Amino acid sequence: MKNIVNILLLIAVLFTSCDKDYLEVDSPDLTDQAVFSDPALLEAFIINQYTGIRMADKEPSIRGWNDSPFGLSRGYHWAMWASNTDEAVYSNDDQTYLVQKGQLSPTNFGWTSTSWGRSYRAIREINLALSKIIDAPFEQEEIDLFNAELRFLRAYRYFNLLKGFGKIPMMGDRVTTLEDDFSDLYNKAEISEVVGYIKSELDVAIGRLPVTSGSDWQNGRATKGAAMALKSRLLLYAASPLYNAGNWQEAASAAKAIMDLDMYGLVDDLDSDPVENYKKFFRTNDTKEDIFTRQFNVSTHAIPIERMNAPNGFGGWGGNCPMQNLVDDFETADGYAIDDPASGYDPQNPYVNRDPRFYATILYNGAAFRDRNIETFLPGGKDSPDGNEPWNTSPTGYYMRKFLDEEVNLSDWPNMGHSPWRYFRYAEILLNYAEAQNEAVGPDASVYEAINKIRMRAGMPDLPDGLDKDDMRERIRNERRIELLYEEHRYFDVRRWEIAMETENAPAMGISIKKESDGTLVFEPKVALDGKTFMEKHYWFPIPQDEIDASNGALEQNPGYN
Repeated sequence: MKNIVNILLLIAVLFTSCDKDYLEVDSPDLTDQAVFSDPALLEAFIINQYTGIRMADKEPSIRGWNDSPFGLSRGYHWAMWASNTDEAVYSNDDQTYLVQKGQLSPTNFGWTSTSWGRSYRAIREINLALSKIIDAPFEQEEIDLFNAELRFLRAYRYFNLLKGFGKIPMMGDRVTTLEDDFSDLYNKAEISEVVGYIKSELDVAIGRLPVTSGSDWQNGRATKGAAMALKSRLLLYAASPLYNAGNWQEAASAAKAIMDLDMYGLVDDLDSDPVENYKKFFRTNDTKEDIFTRQFNVSTHAIPIERMNAPNGFGGWGGNCPMQNLVDDFETADGYAIDDPASGYDPQNPYVNRDPRFYATILYNGAAFRDRNIETFLPGGKDSPDGNEPWNTSPTGYYMRKFLDEEVNLSDWPNMGHSPWRYFRYAEILLNYAEAQNEAVGPDASVYEAINKIRMRAGMPDLPDGLDKDDMRERIRNERRIELLYEEHRYFDVRRWEIAMETENAPAMGISIKKESDGTLVFEPKVALDGKTFMEKHYWFPIPQDEIDASNGALEQNPGYN
């Protein structure tokens, strides 16, 4: 694998650049014949399609811990997608405040719209590979396998474009040259057409990809389950109100097909304590819950999430700090919302008797962390503005705990960032199924069973009997919010549900804790980030103005951004 990675670096340099239009074609020094006839080079080329290249400021490139490859999502890099949502506020902006404040534009989009150029470059390179491997000197079985993997990756790239931009141009299998007439490639396909194309590509991949990753198939590369999981997510989105290009029963069936494989399950055996089990799961490789993951180690580690997100009192940089909006959506341990009179919730003692996932994923005042308890109170709290490096203090009064290795030294750069990044895990499939099945037929026994499995693993009680369809919808959405937080779902979930006008216009709240002279703590809500704003146009990304200009205006901008 080390040799392949070394070749990958060469291929990445030869086949990519950062300042070209997405329809241009690079002219590598290595010939196509050399790349697509040599198994090692071809494999390196394919691996490069997973890892990607630097496309914008502060996104990772291909060298060093500070610029390690980001793969098919942003993952752990600096500000996470959570900090563009009502999940978190990033302590030092990192181009998130413009999203939170509704300032997205075709020339000022932070790192959101960079998926346009990155995805189309990948699609172009995959089309080239697919056109060449047909006649490559390999056995047909190998060609079929490479073909399936590339088509999965192309489907993934198109899905990233679909969920961000909606209607998009489709390239099919076309391989462009500089002499081509590109005019037809500027026409946007309807969402239903894009969904149909991605689905058909995934169906081919599902039929050809291996069932499991074995010794002859590197970890982190696509399997049948990965393609099925992407299909499940695709059809869930397609059936959702924003896309309106599918049906809920088909989405439920796609998720159920994965469940029926009987290959995956929820991890519940790492510790008898649900809190510790949940914490350990996100730091453990190769679990039964993993469907498609990116694994990291000392030689190929991720951005050091421990240093970037630990509290300032420990020498951390604050990072992606949970909002009070999110904290308030954790139920009590008895399964009640905190605004339910039966919950017993006390706003002056807010962190007792909560969902075990709260303790496993969020650091709050009084939480045991490393060698002491978190102190976000004022005056004098070690993790407050009175503590070490106040510029790295959480603006919300909370810090992220999920994914963090709490044993690693925060100055030991090579040994941070080893937690796997899960593109797909089984809990999402159960949530996909529950949502789609509830929308299709209502809250039948299978919907309850899927959600209650997740809650049971978390140490939470079953949902109450007798929920109607609307009530179940709200419970599923909240379960998804809690279970999948920080995993790049919330931004797109509230948009596909068309509830972002509500959730993203709510003030970005935090907590202010005052320590009185007698040691009593007084909790008061505060606004953690001023100006949180969402408008209808923000349901989609703006297409970068450079791409509009490169088409001489032929490419139509998304509504509201002109």
